[in-house]
Amino acid sequence: GAYSANSSSVSPIGASDAPTSVTGSPGNTQVSLTWSAPTNNGGLQITDYAIQYSSNGGTNWLTFSDGVSTATSTCVTDLANGTSYVFRVAAVNSVGTGSYSASSLPVIPLTTPGSPTSVSGTAGNTQVSLSWSAPSNNGGSAILDYIIQVSNDNGSNWTTFNDGVSTATTATITGLTNGSSYLFKVAAVNAAGTGSYSANSSVVVPLGVPSS
Repeated sequence: GAYSANSSSVSPIGASDAPTSVTGSPGNTQVSLTWSAPTNNGGLQITDYAIQYSSNGGTNWLTFSDGVSTATSTCVTDLANGTSYVFRVAAVNSVGTGSYSASSLPVIPLTTPGSPTSVSGTAGNTQVSLSWSAPSNNGGSAILDYIIQVSNDNGSNWTTFNDGVSTATTATITGLTNGSSYLFKVAAVNAAGTGSYSANSSVVVPLGVPSS
């Protein structure tokens, strides 16, 4: 028989496809996360993104509460420095939450190390044998080096002693002047940068035997 009048226009709709390119950049107890919106939004506008993170390689996931946002970036906070995290993201539309993305590469939050402690020097001939204790908090990343600074004017001015790169907690400071008073301070370095300097050492005066 004759065909009916046409129906009203109808668009098929569904949940969104998964976002892509989830990438994290580490910070201090946080990770800055970015991703790309899905190419297929299910036929509906994306209204939010659901963000999850895992500290055991994806065995268990926690949802990060960042409110409602259609931005393709966020800062995931309250993480533990030195812990490895992976992240995944899903788009939300009026149908519901779509598929989660592939997991990001592992990201480890970190900050600069704490201050070394117990800096002390033993006087020698035009040199000082310096020692210190490593900081109790490495900022979540292994210590890569120590920076040693020297002052011969009671801390008004400081110069950096070039001892190369070393994770040892001792160094011999050479090229000093016998009879002059010196102060020393030390800072630890990790992948995030140079941490705060220690308290100054006590005054050390290099000395040698007298000439004949």
